[in-house]
Amino acid sequence: MGKNAETRDEAQMREGTQRTSSQVLDMIGLKGKVTEGGPLPLKCEGYASDEVEQMDHPWSIYDLPYEELEKAYERMRTTLPAKGWKVTQDGPDESPAKTPTLRAETPDGDYAVELQLMDNHKDPTSKTKALIGVTVVSRCFRPS
Repeated sequence: MGKNAETRDEAQMREGTQRTSSQVLDMIGLKGKVTEGGPLPLKCEGYASDEVEQMDHPWSIYDLPYEELEKAYERMRTTLPAKGWKVTQDGPDESPAKTPTLRAETPDGDYAVELQLMDNHKDPTSKTKALIGVTVVSRCFRPS
């Protein structure tokens, strides 16, 4: 038997995820290029109902020198906790590249963010030399 999820309005969760993404972009404080797109629903695993989903909003900021991106990433380590976010991971991920990864949750636990500092400047085939990859997700919910 799986967990149960709260019933929430899908449009409100989408708007909340978009708003949280905008807040994260403001906290990053850079004026580079930002990938387009918006929050999309994804199924949540481990719940009693197959109808449980979460909003997922991946995007990145790029077309800036690696040093600027690195400074912004470092700032986020203190900015998120100063804004009440709870940091749940701060360190390299488990990939062979050991990508610097920062994960945090909003004070109410409704949203979470993952930031990854990616440096591709040594890869001559990469079109994007450096970026901060960001994924904002909502908590799992059952659409009303």
